[in-house]
Amino acid sequence: MMRTGRYSAAGRRAGFTIIELLIAVIIIGILVAIVINVYTSRAEDARQAAVRADLEAICTAQEHAGIDTAYFYQLYCLDDVYQGDGVAPANTATDRADGLTDEAIRTDVSSDPKRIFIDTKDGDVPAGYTGIFNGLLASETRFNWRGPYCNISKKSQINEFTGPTASVQVPAGFPIDPWGRPYLFFTKKGYVDPITLSLVTSLTVSGVAVTSAQIPFDRPTILSLGRDGAVGDGAVPGSVFGQGDDIYRQF
Repeated sequence: MMRTGRYSAAGRRAGFTIIELLIAVIIIGILVAIVINVYTSRAEDARQAAVRADLEAICTAQEHAGIDTAYFYQLYCLDDVYQGDGVAPANTATDRADGLTDEAIRTDVSSDPKRIFIDTKDGDVPAGYTGIFNGLLASETRFNWRGPYCNISKKSQINEFTGPTASVQVPAGFPIDPWGRPYLFFTKKGYVDPITLSLVTSLTVSGVAVTSAQIPFDRPTILSLGRDGAVGDGAVPGSVFGQGDDIYRQF
């Protein structure tokens, strides 16, 4: 007896054709792309929120330190406690109580480590910084240091931001933004260099020379270079801090 074609047709339709498989792969690819895009967008939104919270915390810390002691500070000082343990702050593996007085024995800066003060009025390192620090050593109570003023969760490690490949050079314990780069501190006198401990009007950011014309701030400012890690919109030369995806807060 001859079999019907219906049985054979059902057998042929038991699997997927190449076209059907390709369509399925394309649909899965589109869904994966959508999910990745949503995840990336959410992650970037989280970084944006985190950097703004950090900027608020750092600026508020500087304001409180300024009220208490009449000085602003290098950013790595703002989480320093009252008193210390006598261990150099650069020794991140063994330093358990990073106190303001311990800054005198810091070894990862190129200038006198006592140059931690910034005058709140003129925005520069005071000429009598040594005497100010000696007053701190004589009596922290009288000096009125009430730190820690803030505690940014992400900080630089020893030797992490040194050498020509660094975005900017900073010592250990320096606050780092959500994209993994140091925050920058400016006053009306220029960039507060945390290695030379001086106010400078020229610096190198990610291998690109920056001049005073690119530093527009007339008051204390904390800045993140943003996602691209470049000055302003990244145009070379001439891009200005605070443009493009730079994020900053002034106080």
